[in-house]
Amino acid sequence: MSGGNCPETGRQKMIGMMYLFLTAMLALNVSGELLQAFQLVDKSIQESIKATDSKNLDIHNQFRAAEAVNAEKVKPVREKVESIYEKADTLYNQIQELKLMMMRTADNSPEATLDNYKGSDNQDIAPQIMMVEKGGERSKNLIADINEYRDYLISIISEEDTALISALNTSLSTEAAPPSRPGQVQVSWASQKFEHLPLSASFALLTSIQSNVRNAQADVATYLLAGIDENTYKFNDIRSVVIPSSAMVLKGETYSAKLLIAATDKYQKPRFDIEGYSVKPNEDGEGILEIRTNKTGRQEWSGKIWFKDPNGIEKPYEVTHTFDVVQPNAVISPLKMNVFYEALENPVEVSVPGVPANQLEVSFSNATKRSQGDGVYIVIPKPGFAGGKSIVTVYANISGERQRIGSKEFRIKPLPLPYATFAGKRDGKVKKNLLKVQNGIFATMGPDFDFELEYKVTQFSIAATKGGFFQSEPSKSNRLTDAQIELINSLGRGAKLMVEEIKAIGPDKRNKKLAPIVLTID
Repeated sequence: MSGGNCPETGRQKMIGMMYLFLTAMLALNVSGELLQAFQLVDKSIQESIKATDSKNLDIHNQFRAAEAVNAEKVKPVREKVESIYEKADTLYNQIQELKLMMMRTADNSPEATLDNYKGSDNQDIAPQIMMVEKGGERSKNLIADINEYRDYLISIISEEDTALISALNTSLSTEAAPPSRPGQVQVSWASQKFEHLPLSASFALLTSIQSNVRNAQADVATYLLAGIDENTYKFNDIRSVVIPSSAMVLKGETYSAKLLIAATDKYQKPRFDIEGYSVKPNEDGEGILEIRTNKTGRQEWSGKIWFKDPNGIEKPYEVTHTFDVVQPNAVISPLKMNVFYEALENPVEVSVPGVPANQLEVSFSNATKRSQGDGVYIVIPKPGFAGGKSIVTVYANISGERQRIGSKEFRIKPLPLPYATFAGKRDGKVKKNLLKVQNGIFATMGPDFDFELEYKVTQFSIAATKGGFFQSEPSKSNRLTDAQIELINSLGRGAKLMVEEIKAIGPDKRNKKLAPIVLTID
């Protein structure tokens, strides 16, 4: 970092001019107008100090904000800045106490304030307090403390920052100014500040030192704040990035990805050097790498990405990556059973890993299909193909080309027969009271059949032996007739009851004969 980063500000130049003006006025006879001029200079410097205090507070807040983002890097520097602020406050307050001591001595009142005091033309009090009392201990201590503060600030600064070091040596110098003309007697720094001067002039000179203390504090704090970003890359664009562990995830596996924020510099584009391949940079500074895959298996590429560091030196960053090339494979999965049932809606899921469902083309022989989206199809075999086969063939649009991926064969079967139940039973014993509350015969596929297949009984007969004679009563629906109910009510315990000649119709609209039911009255 160059000391040129801390040039003299306009306000500092103004203070320097005021100091020259003050020095020039000291060569004149002390008059009321001159004393008033000293006081005006003092007030102007105090206003400058207020502005510098505001700047120092702002710098401190910037350190706090930077620490919240990167505590590990900023905290040690922020603690060093707070040490500077503490030393600056101590020296500033020490000078303020000296001014109060002089003012209250001149006013002969402990209640006097710096804004309202008497004796501004007194030329004895300042040298008495600073150079006579205690053998001039107060001026010696002040000089030592200024030197210590200056040396501490310089110890923090890099030796290469000569401009800032020179500025500190000048503004916080305690060396006596050389004689203004040949033959003039050399006087000390303390004498120049306190001897043969009206009190208001000494006040203005002390306020000028306080201003230099605050300005030095601000300059070094600014220097350290800038140092936080030294050798740090500058970026002006932020974007979100998702890096998946794999671009393809099998069903049932866990998808995993890294989510991060990437920073880029839209004014500085990286340079890509990938071995064996060309990279096309886009307007956003990203490199587009395209590799044509002609064989299956694990593939690897590597290279370097070049980017300029904060000093403008291009540096390489190694990059390597592996990926797997697999033969496209169609996954054809029946969602219910491994056959296609005639006249039923048979759901099938079709997918090709790595290929979106909307880029697949699926055909079914001897059947019609209806897409449900997301690779799910409803398949209905065409009439008359029961006992035959349906072949599912899958094509995919890969890199703009239609490719056959695979196929699978399904058997087409006729609808299975249901079984009939009476009072929820197919055979065995049944309570007569339970039979009395029944109103019909029902057909069911049972709990092990995955499809919601509905059959309706269209006819049946109730048969039993009554009074030594075999009697059969028919029904042309699934409902019990009055004659059938009368026959059931006439049966006693142990009697056999048969439900026979049962027929039912299903989705294929065919009447099918079902197995009879034989029950024993309990």
